[in-house]
Amino acid sequence: MKTQKKAFMARVFISLFLCVFIVFWGFQVLAQDWTPEQKEVWVSVQEYWENIKKGDVDAALAGQHDKMLAWFSMNPDPLKKEGIRSQYNRWVNRFKPTFVKLEPLAINIVKNVANVFYLFKWESANKEVSARGRILITLVKQDNKWLAIGSLYSSCDKLSPCPYGW
Repeated sequence: MKTQKKAFMARVFISLFLCVFIVFWGFQVLAQDWTPEQKEVWVSVQEYWENIKKGDVDAALAGQHDKMLAWFSMNPDPLKKEGIRSQYNRWVNRFKPTFVKLEPLAINIVKNVANVFYLFKWESANKEVSARGRILITLVKQDNKWLAIGSLYSSCDKLSPCPYGW
């Protein structure tokens, strides 16, 4: 009886190991299936977050088109680039995000326009403030550089009510 139990436990362990391996390998394959252009777009998203972590608002904004519009879930209206600058300055100076985790979900490119859907999580330096959310960002390729031209941010922690009585 003990031999059957050991054999059963060994099969369960091997099955679990194979499941974990297949799932992990599947995620790796997905990332490897990206085109060079999709990888280039994702690098621009990562650079944006690195600049935010460094507190370099100007560098973060340099990756945005002059006609950029961003709609954060806590704002009633989309913001133009100067409003975005003000929002970033408040955010970086008040919370100082130091830890950022990003998870790309989809990158769709049509000619010189890319839509990137991803999840993010950030924490402040003292870990007292953090946020999780989902972002859709639209980028346009201009002068061989991907520039953000529109974004929509939605919190995963708390959803704001829709504005204007909708």
